[in-house]
Amino acid sequence: MRYEIIGGGKSVEVDFLAEDGKLEISTDKRRASFDIVSVQPGVYSVLMDNRSFVVGVGTRNGQKLNVNGTPVSLELLDAVHLHLRDLGWESMEESRAGLVNTQIPGLITRIFHVRGDEVSEGEPLFLIEAMKMENEIRAPISGTIIKISVQEGQTVDKGTTIVEIE
Repeated sequence: MRYEIIGGGKSVEVDFLAEDGKLEISTDKRRASFDIVSVQPGVYSVLMDNRSFVVGVGTRNGQKLNVNGTPVSLELLDAVHLHLRDLGWESMEESRAGLVNTQIPGLITRIFHVRGDEVSEGEPLFLIEAMKMENEIRAPISGTIIKISVQEGQTVDKGTTIVEIE
């Protein structure tokens, strides 16, 4: 399967082939083979050219990787993400940054703005009560409120879009 690895200001397209404890990574110009053994979940012993490495792969904070205890910053794009980028969707996260969704179910107790208001990043948008605690939700970006989808006193589920900022 084709991937793109981005790191250190460089980008390279690669193919991965994994079988029977071996991993082969190839580019248009080079091919590298590795012997891999899982030591524990997320930790691997990797042997390449008679050199041994301990590689740790984390699933928190954006797939952190370390080699022999040294952090390595890499981004791995699979075929789906490469295709979306080719379609011009690589900045999809940025365009959705103005959607404010609830992270917990609860009761909307107060809305601080109305449609058309200008808000600054970090400014309070609304209060949601959950488990007898009030949580103040703030604007993730600066902009204009183009839609408020709920009313004060309304109960909402997790993931409900409350405010749209443009």
